[in-house]
Amino acid sequence: MKKHLAAVFLSAIFLAGAFLLLYPSVSDYWNTLRHAQAITEYSDAAGELPSGIHDDLWADAENWNKKLSESGWSLALPEEELAQYESLLDPTGNGMMGYIEIPRIDCSLPICHGSNEKALQTFIGHIPGSSLPVGGENTHCVLSGHRGLPSSKLFTDLDQLEVGDIFQLNILGKTLTYEIDQILTVLPENVSALEIQNGED
Repeated sequence: MKKHLAAVFLSAIFLAGAFLLLYPSVSDYWNTLRHAQAITEYSDAAGELPSGIHDDLWADAENWNKKLSESGWSLALPEEELAQYESLLDPTGNGMMGYIEIPRIDCSLPICHGSNEKALQTFIGHIPGSSLPVGGENTHCVLSGHRGLPSSKLFTDLDQLEVGDIFQLNILGKTLTYEIDQILTVLPENVSALEIQNGED
């Protein structure tokens, strides 16, 4: 009986250890599948939009950005504006506004409204007080993502990027391509680098 209990105990320890070792890889694989599915569903929904609705969604986002640039920049939105923000660029109704692709690190990740911790555990977040990712003068879209999570790779390899590399924002079936022109660290007490710069996209 004692030998049987000891064998069961050792087996349980072995299984627990194997689970801990495999969890990061299995979780990352699962999240990668979720990302791919979310991107496919978003692309299909954006592709099926009637041209009039597509144009309206894009125009609403541009008007929002214009209002932001004229009213002054902030990393946070007043509570009364959050509902309007969350309704913009949301063709699927699930809070996903598009996805980012970074070829150099083989990265394709959904972009969702907001940057709360729940969203950032699995997706890339858009900072509500920054410009929506539709480009144009006087805009500065700020995205936020984790690095080094055990459950999902997300932006873990971002440190491999160099000035001159490109990344793409895929929004409502349009692709906006950007080139990295600087790499810097933004500290919480000094976020001036995230501000809208006149005339810049």
